[in-house]
Amino acid sequence: MLTSALSGATRLVPVLGFPIAHVRAPRVYNPAFDAEGLDWCQVPMGVHPDDLATTLAQLAKVSNLQGLNITMPHKASAYALCSVAGPEARRTRLVNTLRLQADGTWAGESFDGIGFVRAARHHGMLHPDRPALIVGVGGAGTAIAFALVAAGVKDLILVNRDPQRAERLGQELRAADPLVHVRIGMAHAASAALAVNATSLGLHTGEPLAFDPALLGPGAAVFDIIAARDTELVAAAQALGLSALGGRPMIEHQVSAQIDFWRGAPFPLEVLP
Repeated sequence: MLTSALSGATRLVPVLGFPIAHVRAPRVYNPAFDAEGLDWCQVPMGVHPDDLATTLAQLAKVSNLQGLNITMPHKASAYALCSVAGPEARRTRLVNTLRLQADGTWAGESFDGIGFVRAARHHGMLHPDRPALIVGVGGAGTAIAFALVAAGVKDLILVNRDPQRAERLGQELRAADPLVHVRIGMAHAASAALAVNATSLGLHTGEPLAFDPALLGPGAAVFDIIAARDTELVAAAQALGLSALGGRPMIEHQVSAQIDFWRGAPFPLEVLP
């Protein structure tokens, strides 16, 4: 959307994160809104974690607010501020999308996993019968893990700076689906058909790689969810002859579902305790 086209009738869809300077989401969302014929506009808002609850309370009073997009590090905290949530949010206890209810409370859902699986499938990277490696089990990594299991992947390798957090996610995945097999650590990387960087490493030039793609087996694919820039991890994987994808397709493949949610489409929301 051209800023010259903005008016008092424009509906706002801020993206909230901290820090915010790296966020490029409006470059995807605003063209998508235009393509749908929607007079909506997304703008980035840098909100410190200590101020999230207060900010959401104030945004709820904005009369032309259509909804909110939530990014790092707010996904778990925003979930805790919802009164109702969709199935993926309840499963992961995370949200990346909020809409305001008629009673002034927030409804939330997580579309990260949906976007990831759709993008991986579209690019030929989804192989339900083979293992998938996820490096980083924070908000995005957790959503992706549950979405991969829902898509039929039953063999997961989880890697995290804090191995106990990976163990806990493994327990949650097995509780949701007893057929899931979970291994912990990069020692198992060579068996993975798909390797995912779900950490924030790669947002900035000069950061270390989230993992060494040379540890992967021949024919493996690398999906780096960083969308703000072309990362060194993708370049390193491609240099080894591996298929590699950056994070923008993950966003592109979830936008349509988010737009439906923001429009108020019927959704299986349940009251949170």
